[in-house]
Amino acid sequence: MAIRKVGDCRLLGPLGKGGMALVYRGVHETLQREVAIKELTADAAKDAEKMSRFKREAMALAAFHHQHIVTLYDLIEKNDAWYMVMELVDGPTLGELIKEAPLPPQVVMVVALQLAQALEHAHFQKVVHRDLKPGNVMLSKTGETKLMDFGIVQNEELDRLTKAGLAVGTPAYMSPEQVTGAPVDVRSDLYSLGVVLFEALAGKRPFTGNNPGEVFAKVTTGKRDSVKKAAPMTPKALREVVERLLSLKPEDRFPDATSLRHALEPMLGGLDKPPAALLVNFLRSRQKMTESEALARLSQTDLTALSQLSPAELSAVRGPRWGLGLTFGIALGVGAGLTMERWLPLVRAWVESLR
Repeated sequence: MAIRKVGDCRLLGPLGKGGMALVYRGVHETLQREVAIKELTADAAKDAEKMSRFKREAMALAAFHHQHIVTLYDLIEKNDAWYMVMELVDGPTLGELIKEAPLPPQVVMVVALQLAQALEHAHFQKVVHRDLKPGNVMLSKTGETKLMDFGIVQNEELDRLTKAGLAVGTPAYMSPEQVTGAPVDVRSDLYSLGVVLFEALAGKRPFTGNNPGEVFAKVTTGKRDSVKKAAPMTPKALREVVERLLSLKPEDRFPDATSLRHALEPMLGGLDKPPAALLVNFLRSRQKMTESEALARLSQTDLTALSQLSPAELSAVRGPRWGLGLTFGIALGVGAGLTMERWLPLVRAWVESLR
């Protein structure tokens, strides 16, 4: 790390490395705010296409202002090198979490809705991500899902980065139309989101193979396990959403991210805690944040209550039908002066009655 300062930012140390960029933790010395600094590698800077990708990502991020898309603060050139100064997301990637174990359905519901909101914003700006995958999604310690890495975006207002007929993306997450080199639109991102959600629920990708060719063949034929078989504990409503996202034909998917958001919102209507609280507790349970960090965002009562409910119990608390009953039950419990210790057994008994 020869460079110690970029603009007003001082580099503190490495965070990660990708195919064409290095990422550092830094601090904006004037504002005293921690940031992430993404540097285009020297080899990539010599490649016209990779340089174009880097600048295109910066242009895409500059157009966004959304809580579930990582924020760009600055684009800096120094000594023939290029740097993006971005929001520091202090948390793991979705890919890291999936490698450990599948995610509880209620956590996947929250992640799905927040990514749908992010895509809705990006698509409104006429930007198609084209590389949505678990490694490009992060869960912050503030309980927010963050979409990042718009390096191979397609923007209707800009020239195409790649020639017609050239497949671009990560094989296992590419839509059938991406694989064949056909024109893509917002529904391609929705398909990739379906792959991500399938993997988060099942702990494995829907399409695998020994090489990209084998993966492509399965993607184009749609040959895979059903969500019900791969992740049998998935609630029916969420399962149906993922299956629709993974439809082979674009016209069989949701027409846009707004329609997807509308399908997901009712599922979160029955959660008795804010989505951010569920994500914070989930990260704490995976030891991605300390107890003190979690308590800085949740009350001890909320943290204890969420910790004592199992993933299966939390996944049952969903949808408008159950949400009304749960809300009514909470109101009765509070009115009767029930403590959390006395209320939890009642919740468990109620959940058992739903099965």
